[in-house]
Amino acid sequence: MAGRQGSSRSRAARCRIITVGDELLNGIRVDTNTSWLADKLSEMGIMTEQAVTVGDDPVMIAASVREAVGGTDIVIVTGGLGPTLDDRTKEALADLFEVKMTPRPEVEEAVRGFFEERGRETTRVNLDQALVPAGFECRVNPRGTAPGMLKDDGSHLLFVLPGVPGEMKALFEEWVGPLINDRYGGRRVIVRRWYRTTGIGESDLFDLVGGLEEMAPAVNLAYLPSPEGTTLYLTGSGAHEETLEALLDSAEAHIVRAARQYLYTTSDIDLPEHIADLFSRRGLTLATAESCTGGLIASRLTDVPGASEWFRRGWVTYSDEAKVEELGVPAEIISEFGAVSSPVVISMAEGARSRAKTDYAIAVSGIAGPTGERPGKPVGFTCIACAGPEGTVVKEHHLGSGGRTRNKRRSMVLLLDLLRRVVDGLDP
Repeated sequence: MAGRQGSSRSRAARCRIITVGDELLNGIRVDTNTSWLADKLSEMGIMTEQAVTVGDDPVMIAASVREAVGGTDIVIVTGGLGPTLDDRTKEALADLFEVKMTPRPEVEEAVRGFFEERGRETTRVNLDQALVPAGFECRVNPRGTAPGMLKDDGSHLLFVLPGVPGEMKALFEEWVGPLINDRYGGRRVIVRRWYRTTGIGESDLFDLVGGLEEMAPAVNLAYLPSPEGTTLYLTGSGAHEETLEALLDSAEAHIVRAARQYLYTTSDIDLPEHIADLFSRRGLTLATAESCTGGLIASRLTDVPGASEWFRRGWVTYSDEAKVEELGVPAEIISEFGAVSSPVVISMAEGARSRAKTDYAIAVSGIAGPTGERPGKPVGFTCIACAGPEGTVVKEHHLGSGGRTRNKRRSMVLLLDLLRRVVDGLDP
């Protein structure tokens, strides 16, 4: 981002987002448009001050738009622009502004072309997409049939976009974003940084990095916990980028110093992506041996492009027989200690490393639940191991009975965290 200089600036522009659709209120679909739009607007220095969701009710849609337009600079409405009877946004806008629906030839031409390219007949209901409330500008949809619409009264921008995420994003990138930037860009600079941690809870992390607010009151630090760890989201906003960058540098030094053992990256990537980057940069190779996670770890690692450079082989040895036959785990160890035990995962990891001829190999075995509990080994009991050039490290964890899927995911995170610690020479 280029620095923006200036001795004075007007206040930051504000935006409200309205998403429309019964499916967003009854749980059928999740609203992803709001988060995407807010992120894009934030990059432009535009503050999203409110986001609401309303159903396919023209009265509610009109009321929400009326309130938003009267209280902010930019309003973005998404959804309710389809050709069926439950799509009521255009009707609501026509009633709100007391105008008639008018046909737009350029939209009709685009709709006809859309269906002709796909070898389909254009129906009357499809052509209704070309009807637009009078007084609105139009933008042909590059990925669908519902056009984007804009009402600009000189003081406020009201955008109306399709609810389909791909269509909404395309219209924003080529049309909405540039218009907003021309009108309101440059009033405020927003600088953001991410810090990914794992192996520590939100409250404990807060205790480690506490005091940041007193050190840099112009920046905001948010804690975003998830099953894979807590992400720290640092934001600074103001008139001058150089000043903000200096403030964030100071805040970052404090975060890195306080949370070094748990911080695995200062960029917005997840733990599997970090492992991929770590192994790729260092020219290392890896193999996996999984039991309770059922291939989840290998799947997540190979989701990362370029994994073939460093990921050599993965085993899912769910049964005792598979552990013996595929990884060479001695049957007597399983008989004596049980499949979920430190001696077994040590043997799994070392067997995988030997067979795959890799620098490192990791292994996991656990009781994901809800059944399978054994004396001294409750649901959630999990053993992980990492075998490498310096030997094998093993850890035991009690994940609790939080659910099978959760325990599989937590096992993955714990094992990948152990791996990155061993590779980085940190205390495992």
